[in-house]
Amino acid sequence: MLVFIFTLLLLLSPKERRRLDYFGAAAWLFSLLGLLTGMAWAQSAWGSYWSWDPKETATLAYFIAVSAMLVAHFEKRPRLSLALGAFTCALALVTVSTSWLLEGLHSYLG
Repeated sequence: MLVFIFTLLLLLSPKERRRLDYFGAAAWLFSLLGLLTGMAWAQSAWGSYWSWDPKETATLAYFIAVSAMLVAHFEKRPRLSLALGAFTCALALVTVSTSWLLEGLHSYLG
């Protein structure tokens, strides 16, 4: 959700930069915490931190995209940041839908 808010705020004027920085940092932090807590849970549930399941791989790609978007924002490259924001929003939807589309440890296909 924070990535969607961050991307929408990218369309606003530079006066909103402070709020924008907070949403971007929060999006990155929660993405990182999601990866780390998921890995800790996987270790206790399945005995390994990572198994390259489609959901895990999509979440890693999402984290990398959020990181790239934030770097572009802090490097003051607004067009690239906005493009990466749109890509990251699409990737967030793909990441959520992998549980229903692809078979793996996190799938609901049956």
